[in-house]
Amino acid sequence: MSTKRCFHCNEPVPAGFNFGCQFDGEARSFCCAGCLAVADTIIKSDLADYYRFRTEPASKANAVPTELAAALTEFDTPDILADISIQQGELTEIELSISGISCAACAWLIEKQLRQLPAVHQVNVNSATQRCHLIWHATQAPLSQVLNTLAKIGYQASPFIADHEEQIFKSELHQFLKRLAVSGIMTMQVMMLAVALYFGDYTGIEISHQGYLRWISLVLTLPVVLYAAIPFVKSAWRGIKAKQLNMDVPVSLAIYYTFFASAYATAFSTGEVYFESVCMFTFLLQLGKFFEYRARARARDATSNLLKIMPVAATLLHNEQQQTVSAKRLTIGDIILIKPGETIAADGDIIIGSSSADESMLTGEYAAIAKNVGDKVLAGSTNHDGLLQVKVTQPLLSSHLGQIIALQQRTLSQKPAILQKTDRLARYFVERLLLIAVATFLLWYFWLDADRAFWITLSVLVATCPCALSLAAPTAVTCALASLNRRGVLIKNSMVLDVLPELTHIVFDKTGTLTEGRFSIAKVTILDERFTVSGVLNLIANLECYSEHPIARAFTSHLTQQLTLQQVDIQVGGGISAHYQDKVLKVGSAVFCKVNSPEPAMVYVSYDNTCIAAINLHDALRPEVPQLISMLRQQGYQLVMLTGDSSMQAEALQQQLQFDLMKKGCTPAQKVAEIERLVQAGHKVLMLGDGINDNPAFHAAHVSVTLETGSDLSKNQADVVLLQPSIGLLNDLMQASTQAQRVIKQNLYWAAGYNLLIIPLAVAGYVSPYIAVLGMSFSSLLVVSNSLRLLKK
Repeated sequence: MSTKRCFHCNEPVPAGFNFGCQFDGEARSFCCAGCLAVADTIIKSDLADYYRFRTEPASKANAVPTELAAALTEFDTPDILADISIQQGELTEIELSISGISCAACAWLIEKQLRQLPAVHQVNVNSATQRCHLIWHATQAPLSQVLNTLAKIGYQASPFIADHEEQIFKSELHQFLKRLAVSGIMTMQVMMLAVALYFGDYTGIEISHQGYLRWISLVLTLPVVLYAAIPFVKSAWRGIKAKQLNMDVPVSLAIYYTFFASAYATAFSTGEVYFESVCMFTFLLQLGKFFEYRARARARDATSNLLKIMPVAATLLHNEQQQTVSAKRLTIGDIILIKPGETIAADGDIIIGSSSADESMLTGEYAAIAKNVGDKVLAGSTNHDGLLQVKVTQPLLSSHLGQIIALQQRTLSQKPAILQKTDRLARYFVERLLLIAVATFLLWYFWLDADRAFWITLSVLVATCPCALSLAAPTAVTCALASLNRRGVLIKNSMVLDVLPELTHIVFDKTGTLTEGRFSIAKVTILDERFTVSGVLNLIANLECYSEHPIARAFTSHLTQQLTLQQVDIQVGGGISAHYQDKVLKVGSAVFCKVNSPEPAMVYVSYDNTCIAAINLHDALRPEVPQLISMLRQQGYQLVMLTGDSSMQAEALQQQLQFDLMKKGCTPAQKVAEIERLVQAGHKVLMLGDGINDNPAFHAAHVSVTLETGSDLSKNQADVVLLQPSIGLLNDLMQASTQAQRVIKQNLYWAAGYNLLIIPLAVAGYVSPYIAVLGMSFSSLLVVSNSLRLLKK
């Protein structure tokens, strides 16, 4: 018999649950009251098309609890709202981060629901970035009302604190798109007129018609030279002021030299016009730069979501009175109150209370960390159980979390090393190209034929214009980055594409890297024959429903029957207990369960002061690891595992995967020492890890790679981030780097070979400007087309 699935979230419906409703003439079942409430709200709001057209099930919903509704009202505080939004007259603008968006239907549902609110002026939801841009009348409806509206249909939203850098980045990207559109549209229009002019030269065209087409082409080219091409002029001018001849100097010369020559020919009805070349040349260069910029934008979108964990509000204690304030306005010495489930708003020391905290955003470790008086807590981490009073030691912007975000901005501004090499080559090439152009003009003007000097010099500039060279590396690099990003690989460090093809050794961490980093049940030992394995697991699952502890997640799927528990109590660092059938049920450590001679295990279960079961948990091997190890070994890499785990699981993995070298029980310093030994022996080393304890090893290796599920600090320190929870992407990274290097070399060989061939022909006068344009365009298109092959990988 097939298991019933929840109509809203598609999770299994537990036995004995009778939540249901009628929809489209059929009975629909739900796994909990929250999903039923959400579905009921959606259907009654005339938004039932969401269920008809969605492509993926929604995230599991919960009815909006009173605590959540109360917490959302913090965003209505004037100081906090001012920090997280922008006021535009009577309207307020804000960016929201929304969890639970699974497809375009979710975005449609959110937009339709919010547009029903009279206070909402404009709303746009991006399902890819899981963000919502909202403009509304805050005086008519507080922000908490908007967020509650989303919560009622199953989506948890919070303000996204976009930083100044990101706002500038979006503005620049918008300008890129406008310039690209202008140059692209004008290229198409001018090309049509150019075709008429070219055919007219062969078939005979009246002078008046020719002049008319030329003047129209001139007018259509003006937006290109006065707007779309301006960034090249500015860049060239900055280079000249800095006494550096960058790639944009000959680019600007070619564009404006050709334009003014064509304008002269149009005004005086002499010579040839090349307006289509000006437009096409500008469009191709803008396209190449847009590819590069868009890849960086994709990288920024992938990492900037770290900003959504930035705390917004804090509860300040002043004269024993609670006051809601903006987290950004906390100062050293302030006393703040941290309630269970809240995000900690600043780095500080606990002065009253005890609890446990989720610091996985820094450490990559999913196990909760016990916190007592005197212990430090970190901004952005989550308080699990207890009520804490914390004395602020570092304000938000200078906290660990603030430093992480600052690191992120720094890495996104880096330029790939291969582009730095082509820049040096370009400077060498540009200097000689300008000298050749000047020498060509002087030679023809004073010694050969003064009437042809201008046009032959134009041919030299156009034919040898470094368009192909300027596109050779950037297009290949950005296409490789786009291809890798599409597959879930983000390259952040400039040296990676250079070093990866030379790697000899790959070093792996174990926990959270080779393994999933999440607890799962390895063995259940029943110590009381009155109970069965499934019965014990169902008892634990019922009890752990009240806990936020990571261990609880190992048991949630074993909930088969809802039980009535009373007097549930959580002991931080010990376990959880409740009264079941008038007797005490406990799940937790040996001390908490009062087990005298326990069988070795991680979790114990006692009922009526009798130990009834012992459960061993373990970290499962990622399913893609055996195949990845096999492929890397076949490619000739030496594989090493360095782990801090000293248990037998490390030995078991070694027997299964057969690493060339395995060392267990390693401290961070020992990992660094081992990698340094390999480096000193002349090997090129890549380190793959996921936690803050791997960061020193990251710096010791030539290339560092981490997972999206790893700590935020490791993601900001690493050269490469695997954005999907699969280390099988490491093989894609290795192959893509090799392919990118091969394409870059092909592009550079072609660009250099073409220029070596065309320069003497152009200087000798055998290449007319018309042929020069065709040659330059063909060379550029060949380079771009060759690079675009990387997108198909």
